[in-house]
Amino acid sequence: MTASSESPRSGASPVGKMVLFKGADAPSLETTGMMEDMTFVVEGADDTPITEPEIEALQGGGQLTVPFRQSDTEGFSLVEIKFAPGYLLPKHSHSSDCLYYIVKGGIVMGKRELGPGDGFFLPAEQVYAYHAGSEGVTLLEFRNRTGFDMKVHEKDMGDYRRKAVSSMEQSGSTQ
Repeated sequence: MTASSESPRSGASPVGKMVLFKGADAPSLETTGMMEDMTFVVEGADDTPITEPEIEALQGGGQLTVPFRQSDTEGFSLVEIKFAPGYLLPKHSHSSDCLYYIVKGGIVMGKRELGPGDGFFLPAEQVYAYHAGSEGVTLLEFRNRTGFDMKVHEKDMGDYRRKAVSSMEQSGSTQ
């Protein structure tokens, strides 16, 4: 029998051992360093400076925490994602496969609506986007890697940010 250990608050868990973790102790995705800085596929897409109200609205609309991650770069990771009603993600892709499972609320992806118990799988480099439904959404994101990138495929981030803030305002997420 393999010994179990508790997952440290912000550290990675050992590979090859049973690990118990508590979601309440999960660090933010940003503090783990798992995701590289965003890059932009379209040159000049991020030329429009972001405004203070856009920063406040977008930062306040999402919370990403990492309840579990292994120490090996090829190890497993679990990210819990919570988005406010109407939160709109930019068109983007990641360098690793990803499996999503909706715990609460829902999303709209293209013309499809997904709710609790639904999910989707994306292979590495697949471009996608969605927005949170009228109740917001809580998703679990499973990866077989502990590091990944985010390539943004929007042509104009200024235009995207205006749409994203408007989507949350229409859903009552911002004031």
